[in-house]
Amino acid sequence: MENFISIVGRTNVGKSLLFNKLTKSRKSLVLDHDGLTRDINIGSMKLGNGIIHIQDTGGIPLVEDKINNMVAEKSYSSVHISKIILFVVSASDGLLNQDYDICKKLQKLRCKIILIVNKCDITKKEYNINDFYKLGINEVFHISAKDNTGLSELQQRLSDIAENESSQNIFRRISIIGKPNAGKSTLINTILKDSRMITSDIAGTTIDSIEVPFIYKENQFLLYDTAGIIRKSKAISLVQKYSISATLKTIKTTDICVFILDAEQGITKQDKNILNLIQDSNKAFLIVVNKIDKLSKPLLLELKRELHYFSNITDNAEIIYISALKNQNIKRFLKTICDISYSVFKRYKSSDLTKILEQAVSEHPPPMIKNKRIKLKFVQQSKTDSLKLIIYGNQTDKLPLTYEKYLKNYFIDKLQLVGIPIKIKLSKEKNPFK
Repeated sequence: MENFISIVGRTNVGKSLLFNKLTKSRKSLVLDHDGLTRDINIGSMKLGNGIIHIQDTGGIPLVEDKINNMVAEKSYSSVHISKIILFVVSASDGLLNQDYDICKKLQKLRCKIILIVNKCDITKKEYNINDFYKLGINEVFHISAKDNTGLSELQQRLSDIAENESSQNIFRRISIIGKPNAGKSTLINTILKDSRMITSDIAGTTIDSIEVPFIYKENQFLLYDTAGIIRKSKAISLVQKYSISATLKTIKTTDICVFILDAEQGITKQDKNILNLIQDSNKAFLIVVNKIDKLSKPLLLELKRELHYFSNITDNAEIIYISALKNQNIKRFLKTICDISYSVFKRYKSSDLTKILEQAVSEHPPPMIKNKRIKLKFVQQSKTDSLKLIIYGNQTDKLPLTYEKYLKNYFIDKLQLVGIPIKIKLSKEKNPFK
């Protein structure tokens, strides 16, 4: 991963806004609030035919506590894979002692460092911006990420430094969804075999949807560690509202959702609400029950019985019991992810789909409308990312929802789909191939 750039600096100097502008995304939350970014958020910047990966690291805080110390440690350790470090300071704050401390640590690394003096749009006239040259970094850019000042020059410079490397790789997007403290970040750490995400027994440690590239047996994925979804009835802060919003957006844009349950807590009302969110988005998903190492055999059997009933409303989703902390059943989890990914993006021949339709109609014919039976003749898979089947026939607009549901379940069974929803579109148009 030589084509990596890390953005490093104190809290609230504008790192996340700069990240969003460079990657042309809104992956990092941007608010006037210290310590909003805690984990490592990864995006990419297209330069010609190549791609440069950019890391938005957690802001290095002034105040030391359990979480802040982990944030600082994670920020420093993550830059080792980087070719370039963008060290961001704030022109409005001036040069602080903490900037000196961060700079000394970064200069010990064998990486090229570019100093980014941000917020030049609000710099006081009497302040001498040249003070930042005291840090001893030769290459300096004065920018305003908010106003886009100096960004084009910075992008051109990054393009000149980094090797242009074409990338045609397709990454499947996998989001980890669940309540706070269910073990989402720990699961990703175990998958990566590296403590990449910040984990803690403090609920709400993750507040943004963090993107991490991952490859397993030649399958390329982007893992998203999302903020835990809390109950609506609880009073929530502005940061929590943005976190939940980011999680919901991730569900909509992901390919596969991993719905993680806490084995110690069992199935709660909030878990059912989260499942409804996933199902409403019509996404493929599997259910992962974490922390099974905390349960005795009798309690685990009781939980499995409860989940067996719960699975009746989950589109026949796969249920996997794991301990992310103890690395139990992780290989089976990864294999299931690969299997689902294959099924989601598989293209089916229209002839094969039509044969299944004919079998379904033969076993249970559509109803009669005014003494004339509805005829379903042909099936075609849509070219969209989700599994959408277009069924052509006569009087399809009069087909009852119950029969449409029957067809959907029939296709799921015959195509052996597990946790993969199907969209059915009915069309009165003629067979497009005749």
